[in-house]
Amino acid sequence: MSNLSKILLLCVLIVSIGLSSCKEEAKTVKKKATTEKVAKKKEVKKPAAKPVAKKKLEPVVEKVPNKYFLIVASFEKQSNADKLQNKLKTEGYVSEVHNATNGFYRVSYKGFSNRKLAFEELKNVRSTEEHKDTWLYIKR
Repeated sequence: MSNLSKILLLCVLIVSIGLSSCKEEAKTVKKKATTEKVAKKKEVKKPAAKPVAKKKLEPVVEKVPNKYFLIVASFEKQSNADKLQNKLKTEGYVSEVHNATNGFYRVSYKGFSNRKLAFEELKNVRSTEEHKDTWLYIKR
């Protein structure tokens, strides 16, 4: 082979490699074009949101359940305990019936979550003749 044919063969190889690499770029360009078309869809404008009046945030206070109860009476029959509970509620007390492990039903007329307040109230209540038999039940 002559020098001219070697140069011509070399040029053909360079051009063919260059064209084959350009074909892949053309494919990616087509992909970009399709994504651009999708992005150019009509955008729906949302109506402007109305300003909302800011509410004053109040602190969240978790109510501690009552653990200490002033017991007025204890009954074997639940019906008797329910009668006394209803009577106390009509008098304005927050009365509850508590089941005891010995099968009795304890009727409370006041509950406390604070131990110190419960014992102070027990002391005050026992000072009266009417409630001298009141006792404190500690729910566990």
